[in-house]
Amino acid sequence: MAKTQSTVNANKASLLAEMHDDILILTIDRQDSYNSWNTELRTTIAEKLVAADKDPLVAGVVVTGAGNRAFCAGQDLKDLQPYANGEKIAEFLQRLTDCYDAVRAFGKPLVAAVNGVAAGSGFQLTQFCDYVIAHDKVKVGQTEVTSGLPSVFGTWLMAERVGSRAKELALQGRLLESDEAFQLGFIHKIVNEQDVLQEAILAARRLAKQPQVAYRMSKAAIRAMDQERYAAVMRMAISTYIEAFNTGAPQADIGRFFERRAKKAAETAAS
Repeated sequence: MAKTQSTVNANKASLLAEMHDDILILTIDRQDSYNSWNTELRTTIAEKLVAADKDPLVAGVVVTGAGNRAFCAGQDLKDLQPYANGEKIAEFLQRLTDCYDAVRAFGKPLVAAVNGVAAGSGFQLTQFCDYVIAHDKVKVGQTEVTSGLPSVFGTWLMAERVGSRAKELALQGRLLESDEAFQLGFIHKIVNEQDVLQEAILAARRLAKQPQVAYRMSKAAIRAMDQERYAAVMRMAISTYIEAFNTGAPQADIGRFFERRAKKAAETAAS
């Protein structure tokens, strides 16, 4: 199997890009933060997908996380610390929307190889993919509420799949075990831990064998079906975040999160 690899670094946000024959593997490599992503990394992923969609040598893309702890733990909360109020949070969320738009617009097969926890916007990324493969130790879900962030867009994304169950899942902010996530349709296939990436590559290649025009046009039609709802909910999410950050509550919760992390690190170092 032919492989070529390049590494893209953007402000300490790392993305590994590797070709496995005709399948591009994009690996989020920020293991010190459970592969959480920030604006720079999302921009890079979007750019890679736009380029891959135009590249005739790329038949499909697999997205995964480095290591064995996390696929993507969602938003790096350090990104949100500079926002003292809601004045500029809309700009931050618009750049998140730009990434999501690029993921949604990708016309070729897009497969998630979920190798560990997928939480918050990391979980949302998997749900934009055409196919999701994971192993039995994986946990996924919407955890924003537990981090002090309103759960708006992710709740809608879950509701599109599981209806009223989304309310319970979002408000508890709990992570689902792989079996429950599979039953609810958030995961499409569970394989052995060591086989996740290879199975994802095979899935992307299998989907790439579908007639390309029909595949691309079907994805575009599916995207158009919920485009109005998608745009409306994203506007609602931006409005809600502005309101929340104007109260100062998310910033306080994020501060407490980092205080707990620092205390745990100190206790670990002392033991």
